[in-house]
Amino acid sequence: MRHQTLRFTASFLFVLTWVILAIGVAISVILGIASSTLISRVLFLVGGLVTTGVFVLGMFAVSRLINLFIEIEEDLRQLRDSFKKE
Repeated sequence: MRHQTLRFTASFLFVLTWVILAIGVAISVILGIASSTLISRVLFLVGGLVTTGVFVLGMFAVSRLINLFIEIEEDLRQLRDSFKKE
């Protein structure tokens, strides 16, 4: 099987994305609760959740792009092989 390292990397990034999401949400909530004023609580909570969301979306996109490039390469190889037969 070709591209095992890339497949492993994409899977690892996908799992790491969920771990970072869980940790980011938990830390945002903890910092929001630990803040002293209402405005700082809201800002820590919203800021932490937005930052976590941006990182999670980026990592998820990279994971999916790796899979997409692997599938494109496999499809192009099959297409090339079918043209060679004719």
